[in-house]
Amino acid sequence: MAEGATAWQDIIADDLVEVSRIMREATRDSNPELQEVLDYALDSPGKLVRPSMILLVCKACGAVDDRDVLNYAASAELVHMATLIHDDINDESEYRRGKMATYRKYGVKKALTTGDTMLVKAMALFDSNPELLRSIIAMGSSLADSEFLQYNHKYNLDISEEEYYQVISGKTAAFLSECARTGAIASKASDDVKKEMARFGQLYGMAFQIADDLIDLIGTEKISGKTPMRDLSEGVITLPTILAIRDVKIGNKIRTKIKKGSSLDEIRELILQTEAVDDCKLIIQDYVDEAMDSLKVLPDSKYRDSLMEMTRLNLTRLN
Repeated sequence: MAEGATAWQDIIADDLVEVSRIMREATRDSNPELQEVLDYALDSPGKLVRPSMILLVCKACGAVDDRDVLNYAASAELVHMATLIHDDINDESEYRRGKMATYRKYGVKKALTTGDTMLVKAMALFDSNPELLRSIIAMGSSLADSEFLQYNHKYNLDISEEEYYQVISGKTAAFLSECARTGAIASKASDDVKKEMARFGQLYGMAFQIADDLIDLIGTEKISGKTPMRDLSEGVITLPTILAIRDVKIGNKIRTKIKKGSSLDEIRELILQTEAVDDCKLIIQDYVDEAMDSLKVLPDSKYRDSLMEMTRLNLTRLN
């Protein structure tokens, strides 16, 4: 079983081991200093959601084992890890996945170079499929647009729900949409199935990010791998806060506390007194239901069942 794998990944456990091996192989470098930083980053593989989505969709579409899809899965995870290295620098985060952020251990310059190197090596794994390479590049542009939008809304307590959705759509959901679509393309699925899998990944990604933002409020460092309330401490206004500020009874009080820089624990307790948490769960449920509906285009199989279990996890991991 690959490190970080969970029950819904059992049927692709061997594939995930191979994906991890490909990632290591693809990031071999002749510079020992760069190799050290690359290895440090790769030693925290996370839950492997993105490569798992590619593999499960590909197999759910009826594809036989294929070396290319393993390369695509490895590439997607390398792209994701590179963005995390860059995110930590931008957000000045102390920790990532339970250990010191790469830039904190090795410095900003080396971390930036490592993230850039990962991106280049990831692109090389897509060189056999120009269509997918173009899509990944387009996805990167969407990610950049959303990052700038998020920067522009830092500490903005007037950010709307629509603006928040726009940020997470480009920052998280677009990538997962591309992963699901990649699995369908690799399986040589029909255009209709490719389109529906892209829709599935987008809906899944929206649920995934809102759940992450909610865990930042109600979870623990053990669950999320990061300090609770980190988003608000960095000026990132997420859906739970947006909804809590609307509360007719204490919304203005929450807004005032945030503006004054009151303790995060105090603000958290006030947010928990509103309906924001329950409202977020209902929104996540809607996205989960729609994502599950998209999976109906696939034939019954253990791989589709795993995709369904993976999707439901966006709700169960909140408990």
